[in-house]
Amino acid sequence: MKAMRVVLLHNSRPTLTPPGLPDDAFEEYDRPETVAAIARALEDLGVRVEPVPADRRLPWRLDEGGYDFAFNIAEGTGRRCRAAVPAAVCELLGVPITGADALTLAVTLDKAIARRVVSQEVPVVPGLLLESRDDEIALTRLQYPVIVKPNDEGSSKGIRDDAVVSDPAEAVTRSRWLRARYGCPVLAEEFLPGAEVTVGIIGNGAGAEVLGIMEIAPTSDEPKFVYSLDVKRDWRRRVHYYVPPRLPATVLAALERLALMAYRLLGCRDIARMDFRLDAAGDPRFIECNPQPGLDPDNSDIVFLAAPARSYSELIQGILLDAMERRGLQIG
Repeated sequence: MKAMRVVLLHNSRPTLTPPGLPDDAFEEYDRPETVAAIARALEDLGVRVEPVPADRRLPWRLDEGGYDFAFNIAEGTGRRCRAAVPAAVCELLGVPITGADALTLAVTLDKAIARRVVSQEVPVVPGLLLESRDDEIALTRLQYPVIVKPNDEGSSKGIRDDAVVSDPAEAVTRSRWLRARYGCPVLAEEFLPGAEVTVGIIGNGAGAEVLGIMEIAPTSDEPKFVYSLDVKRDWRRRVHYYVPPRLPATVLAALERLALMAYRLLGCRDIARMDFRLDAAGDPRFIECNPQPGLDPDNSDIVFLAAPARSYSELIQGILLDAMERRGLQIG
């Protein structure tokens, strides 16, 4: 019997960042080791895997490839809608794909849009979108300190150790710098003093379930701790990961309920990760959704939180199997 052919859509992180770009310009892209690890896990299911870059040649490669399914970890290229493009190409060509579709990928990369979608049923962090200098006057309405970050970036791009500001004047300075640096609107959110928590979800429809919950805490006393890019690059020294979190059962139950609700409201499929922060009263507030969480075997939040229940291979294989079940397909 002919083996199923799976195309592994990805964007590889370049060795060097071209001059003029931020040093985190390609932070979302994957290491070759990640692509290889995913391929090995999928091949253990008996499928043939072919890694294909999600670049401008993607439509032709997919059209000519004759693939049965696409395993998507591609971040795409461009700006606000870049993550949606590989999924849209697959839809155009009739190639079934793992994970979220183009609409969900576009909505969730834009943090302000994602907040609007869930906010009627899931509490969000109070915030403000800054598209131009005309929006800056509204910064006085927020309670300080405030965290200022790019609105449509992932992997903590643009969120460094100095992302939290103390007053509107600092917020203006940082938002102007970020807009010039990253070429996108900026989101200013009130900085919440409680724990930072991420919730992994797998499955579809009524069968969607929480994979695990993880608290992300600093190793030293940091009253304004942010899970910044600087922290992520030095995570072994700077953070503790607690699975399950050191939180009351009532809070954990609320996190599960709110994460599953956001998963459904945003149209996620197969796998996603929801980020929350607790406010001063200890109540969860939605920060953002990652419908295509990083799958680096050595440095991935969803891999860490899944570890007590699923091995890396089981996690990867489960994504493909859930996606195939959603389409009424089977291997072999």
